Amino acid sequence: MRRLIPSYLDPRRLHLRGHRGGAIGEHRSIRSLRLPGRRVAEGVAIAAGYTLLLALAQPWIALAWGEVVLWWARVLQIPGQWAPPAMETLRLWTMPVAEIDLQLAGNSPQALAGHGLVVVLLWMVAGWLPDAARPGAYLLRFAVLIHAASVLFFALWPGSFPHSAARHIAGGLRQMWALMLVTPWLHLATFHLFPFRLWQRLAVTGISLLYLLVLAPLLYASHGALLWQLGLVVMPLLALLLGVMVPILGLVALYGWAMSWHDPVRPGDRPAARARPADAAAGRA
Repeated sequence: MRRLIPSYLDPRRLHLRGHRGGAIGEHRSIRSLRLPGRRVAEGVAIAAGYTLLLALAQPWIALAWGEVVLWWARVLQIPGQWAPPAMETLRLWTMPVAEIDLQLAGNSPQALAGHGLVVVLLWMVAGWLPDAARPGAYLLRFAVLIHAASVLFFALWPGSFPHSAARHIAGGLRQMWALMLVTPWLHLATFHLFPFRLWQRLAVTGISLLYLLVLAPLLYASHGALLWQLGLVVMPLLALLLGVMVPILGLVALYGWAMSWHDPVRPGDRPAARARPADAAAGRA
């Protein structure tokens, strides 16, 4: 005789229940989200269109980024050599960047001692911050740990550091280019599928790409200036916390701003509202 199992004990349905045995209902956003094929096609077209524009503008962007970094190096009187980007290596996924080789002074023992003193002071300052600034204190101490490890490395093995300022700037600009290529497709999965208007979907990607286009040479020109003033000892901190993380945080902020735009729903996408019981009773009367 087949044994009957209650529905709430059926192993095939246990994944639908919470830790207290209650049923886990479908979230209202999943129940109400509609995904018309037209909206998906528009999102794919927007992402592909922006990718095509980036591919066409890639030579101009490569030259412009190199000229901006070089202009700042000249204004700040940073000694070094500059070579224009090699356009024969132009590929969509490989940005040819200008070779900007800065002449940096080595970190003397006195300079490293000064960095070590700053590390100790900042660690103490982080402990003095109020509770409301606790997240900032954690971030500050994380930065202090990174820089302390760098100071220790340069104090013990200064000749073993494999990176140069030229490689740091070139690699950073290539990362920014890769981020620009990925941004339209990230918006396809995180913004274009929602029922925003067409101009809003075009605008959020356009503004984000313009932000990255302007930020990239300015960010790495500032890296070059800091490396010239402080030496290679600050490169790990620049690469880990003040490199590609800066544009990513900006993209997240722009995305959050775009998600707050008013009246995102087009008339054809808004589901019909259910009649309330009082309204239905008034209609029957």
